[in-house]
Amino acid sequence: GANELVLDMIKSIGGPDNVAAWYEAARVEKPRIPGFGHRVYKAYDPRARVLQPLALALAAENPELADLVATAGALEKVVVADLGAQKKVFPNVDYYSGLVYAGLGIPRGLFTPLFAVSRVAGWTARVLEYMENNRIFRPRAVYTGPLRQKYTDIALRPDS
Repeated sequence: GANELVLDMIKSIGGPDNVAAWYEAARVEKPRIPGFGHRVYKAYDPRARVLQPLALALAAENPELADLVATAGALEKVVVADLGAQKKVFPNVDYYSGLVYAGLGIPRGLFTPLFAVSRVAGWTARVLEYMENNRIFRPRAVYTGPLRQKYTDIALRPDS
């Protein structure tokens, strides 16, 4: 999942002192930095605001995690200073969730399933609403894209 990409990215930076150089190189190579930006939140993701202090608390008890959290904090400052006001790019839920999961000792292979499990209550509530009201959920948006497209296996697509 995305939080695993964030964890890999933070580890690859190698420490808070390397953040500025890493960020400059990353901005040249690719415009997107994992864990930043969101389709809905054009401000700081409130879930990231909850997870960040949890990551700091877990880091206080784990020296290896402390270096990763310090690196994440340094990168956040650099990215927000560069892209926050101008492009509305801020940390999203994935930025700190992987650090929190790692700090709790959760295996990486469970990061994505754990994120999905957190949504089960909402999915279940939706089903119960359907059953209670016997009404079909009507989306407020209408798909306007192309119809009846031919499927091309992902391995055969030109940009794969």
